Amino acid sequence: MNFDLERIRADFPILKREVNGHPLAYLDSAASAQRPLAVINAESHFYQHGYAAVHRGIHSLSAQATTDMEDVRLQAARFLNASSPEEIVFVKGTTEGINLVANSWGASQLKAGDNLIITEMEHHANIVPWQMVAQRTGAEIRVLPLNDRGELAVEALAGLIDSRTRLLAVTHVSNVLGTVNPVKALVAQAKAAGLVTLVDGAQAVMHGRVDVRDIDCDFYVFSSHKLYGPNGVGILYGRKTLLDEMPPWEGGGSMIDQVMLPTGTTWNKAPWRFEAGTPNTGGIIGFGAALRYVEEIGLDVIQQREQSLMRYALDKLASVPDLVIYGPQDRAGVIAFNLGKHHAYDVGSFLDQYGIAIRTGHHCAMPLMRHFAVPAMCRASFAFYNSEEEADRLAAGLTRIHRLLGG
Repeated sequence: MNFDLERIRADFPILKREVNGHPLAYLDSAASAQRPLAVINAESHFYQHGYAAVHRGIHSLSAQATTDMEDVRLQAARFLNASSPEEIVFVKGTTEGINLVANSWGASQLKAGDNLIITEMEHHANIVPWQMVAQRTGAEIRVLPLNDRGELAVEALAGLIDSRTRLLAVTHVSNVLGTVNPVKALVAQAKAAGLVTLVDGAQAVMHGRVDVRDIDCDFYVFSSHKLYGPNGVGILYGRKTLLDEMPPWEGGGSMIDQVMLPTGTTWNKAPWRFEAGTPNTGGIIGFGAALRYVEEIGLDVIQQREQSLMRYALDKLASVPDLVIYGPQDRAGVIAFNLGKHHAYDVGSFLDQYGIAIRTGHHCAMPLMRHFAVPAMCRASFAFYNSEEEADRLAAGLTRIHRLLGG
């Protein structure tokens, strides 16, 4: 494996700063990853030298900006191994992508008496939109439960599916536990029963290759800012046959074909019918730079590096007294834990004093918190730019907190 950590860390300017007199150990990439200079410079260059409205002008700046944006659509299609760039919809992030599917496909296809399946480990973004559309349509929500290892009880899926089941929505990787779900097998089981499938890939795409044709899902969503790109950009992959049949969710801008008064307006074809208003063009350009950056390093190299670092961190944390770690041994990206009787917020505040940034709280996964009967958890998330020394500091910091506060 060819991996130069020192060179990689030099690409991320923020990793050079100090917090509370200590070198920053940024262990919160699952919330939002840091940006390399390649992304920062690409977005800055666009605003300095190429900014213009897209899809709306014949002048050179507009034409070039449109070409550059559409090139990123092609990049994203290749990144996911989609069949066509027309299966890629630009959205603000994973949350908007799921809301788009719920409000377009869901609102037009679900009826009273239908049901859809989500899981107990979902992020709220893959729960609440389905609850809202179910409330409007009269559909029922069914829940695939967790087991005590923090894995889905996949054997229970068959018992949830009946002739009125329309959809399975499932996370690829848990944002709390790091559990890597067998999405290909789950999708195959759902597809055999005639279900539409949506996979939330927000916590998966940065940790290894994703092939939507291999998974065979109908929809796949993720966010740029978790993949070292700008905020306010995300990707919704949709199977073309479904996108072509779905009505638009928002109106205005380039999503139209012809506007008629008082009625009779017609829509642009997919994916543009789902991209109302002025897009975050600079963010999309930066996202393209992020895709190039991770592909130049190599997603296989990143995956190997992160798996090695995760094993190292878990081994180090095993020595911390009264530390409870949640989830399976094999995981991607994140380690959720609590330290004895101490509230996660207190532990996170102490770690911040040592320059260690983690996330604390319910992690937008309240049903999962209830499953483990805790109000909150600490979560350290590791990216390929993190070091073994930072894992050492986390373990040492937790040991020190335990000594100061007691068990």
